[in-house]
Amino acid sequence: MATLKDISAVTGISVSTISRVLNRDETISVSAQTQARIFSVAQELGYVPTRRRVRPEGSRHAATSLKMGIAQMFEPERVLQDPYYLYMKNELEKECFEQGIETTTLFRNEEGLFQAPGGGALDGIFAIGSFTREEIDSFERYTPHVVFVDSTPDDEHYYAVVPNFHLGLRQAMSRFLETGHRRIAFLGSHYTLQGTHDWLLDARLYYFRNILQAKGIYDEALVWDCGMTSPEAYQVLSGALRANKARPDALFLSSDAMVQGALRALEEAGLKIPQDISIIAFNDTSLSQNAVPPLSSIRVLQHELAFSALHAMHLCRENHPNPCKTVVPTLYMERGSVIARNTAPAV
Repeated sequence: MATLKDISAVTGISVSTISRVLNRDETISVSAQTQARIFSVAQELGYVPTRRRVRPEGSRHAATSLKMGIAQMFEPERVLQDPYYLYMKNELEKECFEQGIETTTLFRNEEGLFQAPGGGALDGIFAIGSFTREEIDSFERYTPHVVFVDSTPDDEHYYAVVPNFHLGLRQAMSRFLETGHRRIAFLGSHYTLQGTHDWLLDARLYYFRNILQAKGIYDEALVWDCGMTSPEAYQVLSGALRANKARPDALFLSSDAMVQGALRALEEAGLKIPQDISIIAFNDTSLSQNAVPPLSSIRVLQHELAFSALHAMHLCRENHPNPCKTVVPTLYMERGSVIARNTAPAV
C-alpha cells in the first residue's frame, strides 16, 4: 500500500504538506496546481487515506470500483487565467478520492470533442461549465450518466449543480446599498454560453439589473460588456472610465479572473480602493483574496458543489426518472474594499 513518503518521492513535495492537503487542511496555502498534482499522484499510486481504511463497509466513504471522467469547458491555457475551474476540478477529485472513486481527465481531440485517455467505458462524467450538443454527445458515448457543474443544459434530462447567482448578487448589492452607494457599475460578460452554447443573458447581469431597477438606480451606461479575462477587463474598464464623466462609486466584477486588469485600469485612472471606489468580485478565488488591496467577494462554495455533484451522480446512476438541479448558496466575504459613502440612506 502506498504511503505519504511514496507520494513525496514522486512529487518532490514534503510529507507534511501532502498530509495536510489530503486531509483538507484549509489553513495551508498551496497552489491549485500543487493540490491537483498531489491528488493525481496519490490516486496513481493507489494511496488510501487512513480514515477511509477504517470506514465500515457500506459507509459514504467506502471504497468503490467506479471510474469517473471530468471534463472542463476551457482549454488548459484559459484555465490558468481563471483558476475557478481548476479549483472546481480539484474539489471534485478530492471528493472522489475520499470515496475511493477513480477519476480521469477528459481532453478534446482534433475535432474538439471529448475523449478519455485510453478509451474504454466510464461510470459517469462530471462536466464543469457549458458545452455544445456535440460535446455532450461525446460524453454519452462513454456513459449515459453525466452531471453538469456550473451549468444546466437541459433540466428535463440532466442532473446539475449550480451556485445561487441570485443570492450572490443580492448579497453584493445589499452591501453596496447599505453603505450608501448609488452609482454602481457592472463589469463582465453580458451573455454566457449555456447548454448548447446558445447566447443567453448572464445570470449575474440579469440579477444585477433586476435588483437595481427595483431600487430605481439602475444605469445602463454603467454596465460594461467584456470577456471575463484580465486583459479584456483592463481594456474595457480603461475606456469606460475615460468616456464617463460621472464615474461610478462602486464596481461589481462578475469574475475574479478580471481582477488584475480591473485594478490596473483603476490605478491608471487615479482611483483608489476603497477611498474613491468600492469593489466586490465574484467567485472568491486567490485572485481576489491576494489582490492589492484584498477584495471583498462573493464566495462560491466549491466543496459543497462537489459534494452535491457526487450525490447527484449517485442518483443519476440509480436511474431516477426525474433529474434534479441542486442550487448551492454563496457567502459574502468582507475584506475592506467597500466603505460607506456620504450619501443619502439606502433606498
